[in-house]
Amino acid sequence: MAQEHKIIKDAFGKLTRLKLDRRVMVFLFFLAISTIFWFLSALGREYTTNIRYPVRYTNFPENMLMVGDPPSNLELTVNSYGYTLVRYYLSRRLMPIVFDVNSFSLNRLPDTETRNFYILSSVAANRIAGQLGADIEILDIRPDTLFFSFTEMTSRKLPVKPVLDLVFDQQFMVKGSIDVEPDSVMVHGPASVIDTMKFVPTKATAIRGLNKSARKNIELAYIDKLTFSTKGVLVTIPVEQFTEASIRIPVEVVNLPDTLTMKTFPSAITVSYLVALTDYDKVDAQLFRATVDYNSPPTGPGRMAVRLVSRPDFIRSVRFSPQSIDFIIER
Repeated sequence: MAQEHKIIKDAFGKLTRLKLDRRVMVFLFFLAISTIFWFLSALGREYTTNIRYPVRYTNFPENMLMVGDPPSNLELTVNSYGYTLVRYYLSRRLMPIVFDVNSFSLNRLPDTETRNFYILSSVAANRIAGQLGADIEILDIRPDTLFFSFTEMTSRKLPVKPVLDLVFDQQFMVKGSIDVEPDSVMVHGPASVIDTMKFVPTKATAIRGLNKSARKNIELAYIDKLTFSTKGVLVTIPVEQFTEASIRIPVEVVNLPDTLTMKTFPSAITVSYLVALTDYDKVDAQLFRATVDYNSPPTGPGRMAVRLVSRPDFIRSVRFSPQSIDFIIER
């Protein structure tokens, strides 16, 4: 008996839920129909709203470059039917408004250089409306004025300076000068930028483990608004093994009156240096000159500073000792 009662109860519950589900479905159906009719009715009304529209600027005055960035979007207050506005919002990836700058009469700003101009946005309203379509009425455009600053384009030949971070193996160094080919390039761009430049740098380049001469193609550094006659240069780095050496050279007394004699202790100094192996035999004491100047103030009681006034230009890391010596003056 209990089991039959449960079966009847379950069947009644299912029937009740079925009736409720049918009522919900009917309600949702009529709600959807109502919403569609309301939406269609709303689309047929006129609305005033604000939209953002992208702008692309083309055709600048000849031999002039725009400085700064004019607005990339215009804020438009428009009036149109709802379905037209919906179509606009669904097609936001449309091509931007093309703003042909040179086709407008540029107005020069008062009390400024002749390269600063402005255009009233209202002048371009008809062209913008043509791109938006006849169904959209433009009520206002912001900003109301577009400002353009131009700088004159020029060309100039400038030397190239390699920007290098060189790491050598032990006892290896650059011998001579680093060669750059071409050593100069034509630079084209705004005169306001080029006139401040003394050279064109390459991209910073690191070269490790140098133990022989190297050649490397290196691109020129990117500089905004500038173009170069070539994209890169060939840099040659002459590398040779160096060795440490030393030599004894006499100390010469200068500016000493003829009536006096001066003796120095010691009478010679030792010069230490690095020299390329191929130049080792070229080093000679006659290529050096060390002096003490009678007219210079003493560095201490009976002592004078030594100056190394000449040395061969193919040696590196030059140092000498002693840097001051004793002296005796005799009449």
